[in-house]
Amino acid sequence: MRIMSGCLALLAMLCVLGPPLAARPYGLDDLLRHEEVGQVKVDPTGRWLAFERLDAIVETGRPDRIGLSHLLRARLFVVDLKQPGVPRPLLPDTMPPGTIILGFSPRGTQLAVARLEGQRFRLGLATMTSGAIDWLPHAPSYDGFHQVLAWLSEDRLLLLAEDGTVPWALERDIAPDRVRAKWDATAAGRLAVTSLGSGRYLEVAARPKQQLLLLDTRSGAARQLARGHFNQMLVAPDGRSVALIEQARPLQPSAKSAVREDEGFFARTLLLVDVRSGHSWSPCPECNLRGDPRWGDAGRAIAFLSDEANGLAALIAKVDVQSIHRVASTERKYGATCPLSLDEGVPAAARSSLAAGGVTPQWEAPIHCPLPQGNDALVWNSVPMVTGKVGVSARLDGLGFVRLPGLGRDDVAEVAAIWLGSRAPGSLLRLRAPSGETRLLLADRAGVHDLMTLNRHMRDVEPAMKRPLDHRAADGTPVTSWLVLPPGHRTGPAHPLVVIPYPGQIFTHAPPADQQVSGERPYANAQLLAAAGFAVLLPSLPMPSQLPDTGFSFAEAIAPALGAALGSGCCDAARVALWGHSYGGYAAAMAGSEGKNDYRAIVASAGLYDLAGTVGTFGPSMRIAPERGVWIASAYAWAEAGQGRMGSAPWDAPMRYVANSPVYRADRIRTPMLLIAADRDFSPLGQTEQLFSALFRQGKDAQLVTYWGEGHVVASPANLADLYHRVLAFLRDNLRPGPAAHDGP
Repeated sequence: MRIMSGCLALLAMLCVLGPPLAARPYGLDDLLRHEEVGQVKVDPTGRWLAFERLDAIVETGRPDRIGLSHLLRARLFVVDLKQPGVPRPLLPDTMPPGTIILGFSPRGTQLAVARLEGQRFRLGLATMTSGAIDWLPHAPSYDGFHQVLAWLSEDRLLLLAEDGTVPWALERDIAPDRVRAKWDATAAGRLAVTSLGSGRYLEVAARPKQQLLLLDTRSGAARQLARGHFNQMLVAPDGRSVALIEQARPLQPSAKSAVREDEGFFARTLLLVDVRSGHSWSPCPECNLRGDPRWGDAGRAIAFLSDEANGLAALIAKVDVQSIHRVASTERKYGATCPLSLDEGVPAAARSSLAAGGVTPQWEAPIHCPLPQGNDALVWNSVPMVTGKVGVSARLDGLGFVRLPGLGRDDVAEVAAIWLGSRAPGSLLRLRAPSGETRLLLADRAGVHDLMTLNRHMRDVEPAMKRPLDHRAADGTPVTSWLVLPPGHRTGPAHPLVVIPYPGQIFTHAPPADQQVSGERPYANAQLLAAAGFAVLLPSLPMPSQLPDTGFSFAEAIAPALGAALGSGCCDAARVALWGHSYGGYAAAMAGSEGKNDYRAIVASAGLYDLAGTVGTFGPSMRIAPERGVWIASAYAWAEAGQGRMGSAPWDAPMRYVANSPVYRADRIRTPMLLIAADRDFSPLGQTEQLFSALFRQGKDAQLVTYWGEGHVVASPANLADLYHRVLAFLRDNLRPGPAAHDGP
């Protein structure tokens, strides 16, 4: 307790101190104009560096399509590592962004790229020495996670290509546009219908297929090796065979079986294709694959996991003799072992049921295998800085300490580096100033080369002040939460406080990356709130695996972090609000439904308010195109074993769902609420309307704001500006000094 008191006293001192005021605080325009670096790759010979610069959101043709911003904002640049200089754009600046890296050829003479123009996705091959690009009439498959292109030689490559002009992943967000065509068909007396079946009626309408093509880059010839519903390929180490993952038949769980959050609508089956002959073989047509297969070193055997009646099974398919072998438990104890994971191929951050970090292999097969195949893009790593009399130095792999010329300690908030490999000894550096201005440098044995500066418009920005809060969570776990204070905070009146909860999120002693001025976070942005004069609390919130039948107290879960923030002396205990987004919006509404609470205002955006209703509702894209797959099982898994934490299906524990759903507790809500929703969000718009209507029925203070054409995150500039205008006005109205304006009936 003495340690905690000492920490709070020190924090209170820090609240009195602060850096001198800079020219201006962070603003929404800074967020909309923010630039970033995307993929970075080096060719196998170490001659060429290629990277994607992501333009500002406002400079894309479709700022509303934020889910594809990594593609729609991408411009490609190349650097000759033998003669480093100013990066050369791969396409003219007059062309809009929308081009991404797919991969270098083995000797680095060509770079495969893909470009999205309207509703057309094209493959291009760039010649590195001349910069010329040959655009081919093929639309690469694409989902952002899996390999769809592989070079076999300098003039031969394998490509997973679409039958149409654009993959589903690149049109899913605008699929609701098809509703207009359905309406027009009905108005003209034509058929407009979708259908879906279950049990004996389980079937789906026809959907586009994909092709495995063997391309000859010299002649331009394209040979089709296979055609089906493929979304992933893995080339054998010897290049003679290709493993394709096919989503062939609809998959429906039984009533008693457990469901998973990664369980799609289609079974995943394995198809093996011989590159030379085009002969294909399905080693286990009835299997449903889990995770990614793994080729053996020689490329003549492949191991994989399959869901079977008695549980998971590890299998090995031998290509030359076309035989399949189930691995016995004793075989996994001796000899060569190849680890098989349930979840390889998709980053942990993209799987909401798993914590971020490494994935532990679950099974082993008795073959030698190389490292998992997949995206070979390089990764940024934090680099320690050393400040001396001559300035700032960074410690880099292969180079030791490298001085960063012209920089002092206060000029750099973060240094990250990508080691370019043994064939190109050196590192790409990303230096972020406290303001958010970012420099790209190349460090090699010849010195440090300045490549590019991003976010020059942010040079005079003063970011919010961030302070860690060490405390114990409601369950007794030691955790760290974060307090964000207005720029240049000094001693004086305590600030009104906005709490941004996201249950299950646990912070470290490193400031949350998405809440930095470089975070590109459109929703519940702590920097924007702090710039408007609010303190912001980002609480660490450990959660139980299952919520109780009587309803979980989210207010009690937040209370320890709130107490630590108020104990700092920087925040006004009488002026506290909540702003939750998505699952955080659900938590904010639940906290508000606990009767008397510590909050004067609640903002809930893109939230869920009826857990049972959530799992049975299709999103706008699935509703208009069910043939692409309706993730019903995974939605139930979200509620039962994932983030919803219900432990059972709604019909097995109906009162648990009711007790943990804000819409059924609306009579207890006394705090003014601002409810924000969007018509294209997978979080059902109808639930937000339902909660608002319940508050309206009782005469309680509430606002409902709906944004049209937006999805789970509001991103179009005018809509986003309106959202923050409304949120800030609502907070100021309810967090004025003095008694609460209205406690409700």
